[in-house]
Order: sequence, then structure tokens, then C-alpha cells
Amino acid sequence: MQFTNLMSFLYADLYRGLMHGNCPRRCQNCGKYFLLTAGYNTCYCNNIAPGETSRTCRKVGAHRKAEREKASGTPAQREYRRAYDRLKMRKARHKITVDEWNEKVALAQKLRDDAEQGKLTDLELRDKLSAL
Repeated sequence: MQFTNLMSFLYADLYRGLMHGNCPRRCQNCGKYFLLTAGYNTCYCNNIAPGETSRTCRKVGAHRKAEREKASGTPAQREYRRAYDRLKMRKARHKITVDEWNEKVALAQKLRDDAEQGKLTDLELRDKLSAL
């Protein structure tokens, strides 16, 4: 292949990489672009994360995202998450059956929705969820 200018070479190189499954992505943690070489759902690069000395964006990114989601939740969502985790552990330890777990989770979701609509206060929600 012969190229008349640098841009035509870069376009050809980009298209050849895309044909082989390598595509550029933007890191959701640091915002820099990286080349996606394996997988289709990679969101984080392998560069050192901002504010870190040795850990990469891939190691820290998902944990930071989960922490942000937890912190931004309403009190009703936090209480629901706590009750859900407690019920999930009971199910994992075989203290309740799967059917009982499904019923209690459905009730917890209904209580959470009622609290978000203003039908229940945070204290009432906490009391009802702890009774499950």
C-alpha cells in the first residue's frame, strides 16, 4: 500500500485495527482513551488511576462507581439495600426458602416505593423492614 499523506495511513491503520476487533474506548475513571483489545465490555484502562500510586483504573474504577451509587441513594434506598442483603444472606444459609425470599423481597420493594412516594416515614420503613 502506498499513502499520499499521513492521515490516509492513520485511517487505514484504524480501520485495520477495527477489523481485528481492537477499538478505542474512553476510560470511565480517568477519561483517557485506550485501545480495547480483549472483551467487549471493558470500561477501564490499565493506566495508574488518578490519586493512586500503584493501583490501575481497572482495579479501582468499579469500586469507586459502586461507592458513588451507594452514597447518592436516598435513606429509603439505603434501608432497602440493607434489608435485601440481610434476606439474601438468610437465603444463602438456607434459613428461608427461595419462595419465602421472593415474597419478602417483593414486600421490601413495595415498602421502599411507598417510602419514596411519601406514604411512609423513614422510621416506619426501618421498623417494617427490620420485621421482615
